Amino acid sequence: MDMIIDYHCHLPWDRDNDQYLIEKLVEDTKENNIDMRVVSALDGYSISEQNDAVISLVKKYPMMFIGCAIINPKEKNCLDELDRVIQSGVIKAIELDSLAHNYYPENEKKINQIIEKAIENNLVINVFTGWGPRTMPAQWAFYAEKYPAAKIVLLHMGTTDFGYGCVELVPQYNNLYVETSCMYEFPILRKAFSKIDSSKFLFGTHYPHKFTKCSIEAFDILNLSEDFRNKLYFENAIEILSLHQEGRK
Repeated sequence: MDMIIDYHCHLPWDRDNDQYLIEKLVEDTKENNIDMRVVSALDGYSISEQNDAVISLVKKYPMMFIGCAIINPKEKNCLDELDRVIQSGVIKAIELDSLAHNYYPENEKKINQIIEKAIENNLVINVFTGWGPRTMPAQWAFYAEKYPAAKIVLLHMGTTDFGYGCVELVPQYNNLYVETSCMYEFPILRKAFSKIDSSKFLFGTHYPHKFTKCSIEAFDILNLSEDFRNKLYFENAIEILSLHQEGRK
C-alpha cells in the first residue's frame, strides 16, 4: 500500500479553553503514518469559527490536510458561509450533519441551493448517516437522484441503524459513495464489499472520536486484495477530490 488518505476526521477541540488542538492532530497523523487527512471542525461555538480553524490548518499544512467545511442549512447565513469558505481556496468538500444540527434532510429547502453551489465549485458533499430518523441514507439518495452531477458521500456507511440498507441503496446511484469510519460490523462490511463497486469506498477514521490505529487495522483481518486496499485507502479519495489535478498524489 503506497499511502493512506483518511477521508473523515475532525479537528480536536478543547471546550474549556475554546482551543483547537492542532498539534495533537498532527502528532496522531504522523504516528499512524497517515499521508493526508480530510478535516472538518464539527465542534466549536460557531460554524464560522470552526471553518476558520480548518482553513488555517490547511494553509499551515497544505500537504497534510484537506479542508472540509461544516454547513448548517438551518442557519440564516448558510449560503453566505458557503460562499465565504469557497473563496478561501482550500476547501474541497462540505459536511452536512443532520444529527448534530437537528433537521430532516428532505425537508430543508436550502439544501438544494447548497448542493447546486457545491456542484458549481466541484465540492464533494459529505453527509452524516447512521443514527435515527434524521440520518437515513435514503434521505440523501433523494438528492443524489435529483442532482446526478453531485458527488455525495454517506459518512459511516449508515452504521448501526442503516448499514444493510446502505449496501442495497448505493449501487443504484452512480454518484453515491460510502466512507468506512464507525462501521465495525463485519457482516455488513463483507456484504458491502460484494455488492458495492470498489471505486465507491473511502477509508475514514472519525478521529478524535475513534482511535486511528483501530480504524486502520480493522480491515487487516478481512483478507482484502491489494488492489481493493489501494482503492479504499487512497486511490478513490484522490479521484473524488480531484487531487491528481493538483499534483498532490
